[in-house]
Amino acid sequence: MNSRLEDLLGKSLMIAIFLYLAIMQANTIVVVVQLRDQLDLWPFVLASRVSGLAFLTLVVFLTVIRRAPKNVSAGIQPRVTAIAGTFCLMFLAVVPTGNPGSGLQVAAASLMTLGTILSIWCAIYLGRSFSIMAVARHLVVQGPYALVRHPLYAAEAVASLGAALHGWSIWAALLFIAWCGFQYRRMLNEEAILRTTFPEYEDYARRVPRIVPGLTRYRPGNAAA
Repeated sequence: MNSRLEDLLGKSLMIAIFLYLAIMQANTIVVVVQLRDQLDLWPFVLASRVSGLAFLTLVVFLTVIRRAPKNVSAGIQPRVTAIAGTFCLMFLAVVPTGNPGSGLQVAAASLMTLGTILSIWCAIYLGRSFSIMAVARHLVVQGPYALVRHPLYAAEAVASLGAALHGWSIWAALLFIAWCGFQYRRMLNEEAILRTTFPEYEDYARRVPRIVPGLTRYRPGNAAA
């Protein structure tokens, strides 16, 4: 399939999905406000829902205005991995959950809110280069991308850990582990296409660690943290 046509189809599908998710999130905010007298710790729940709505709205907007791709990863694996990494945690809504205490619920909601706010910060810097698939649009090295090469995944990990803790169970833990695996594979896919498209990426990768600030730096042939 032509890369421009694939990008257009993917763009349309992303807008439809995330717009739907944003509408659903808005509905949950209304419910939380209406039932606040019946919900324990409802301000924490409300904060996580509001930040989630802000992020989903931003994703829709950035997808509408994003740049055309300069290069696209070949093969089915990068596409399947991107979709799985984006949506696998949605199964938290249907798997058996535990009954965490109030302390764990506060921690979970706080992590979700913090991670989502950090995700918004990272997505703003990505701007028109935002994408779900492993696609090269523009090399972003400012803001959080001057600290680590994949700050959005780091921020999403904070929010995803909070989501897993919210309904803590072995199934939630397994889903979170699977999510981490998919995200790591996505990092490798994105680095490969960026390295191929932008010659300056090699120098950037030498200077900036992959996911943890100040940890092992990239060396050719070696993985960085």
